[in-house]
Amino acid sequence: MEFTVVTLFAVLTVAVFAQVVARYLFNQPPAWTEELARFCQVWIILLSSSICIRKGSHLAVDYLGPALPPLARRALKMFTGLLVVVYAAAVAVWGVRLMAIGAMQVSPALQLNMGLVYLVFPVAGGLMLVEAVVRILGEAPDGGRS
Repeated sequence: MEFTVVTLFAVLTVAVFAQVVARYLFNQPPAWTEELARFCQVWIILLSSSICIRKGSHLAVDYLGPALPPLARRALKMFTGLLVVVYAAAVAVWGVRLMAIGAMQVSPALQLNMGLVYLVFPVAGGLMLVEAVVRILGEAPDGGRS
């Protein structure tokens, strides 16, 4: 996943660089560079979410957790993990619906089927779901070994 995100970031960087160069040299950047950069950014953000879940690096406000006893802290982590599972499942399910709607549309500059662009929602939702479940099982009292 990290390789995919880094590759998309490289594509985004090249597209934005090409847009800036074309704007200053020709006073008119190609429209496809902006669209490609936007699509790459959406994919990067959503795919990176599963990486953040795996590493536990999402932004969090943690005032209550440290003040709780260990058992309650673990229960709170499992509860928030379950909320992430529900969110990820919603992203995946609604992403499939959005993809079906997008399949009837074409992007203006790249002439790309928007269903392919919206494919990131069910993919990222599924990846986040898997990562969240693995994380919850790691927090389980027996470490997920039952």
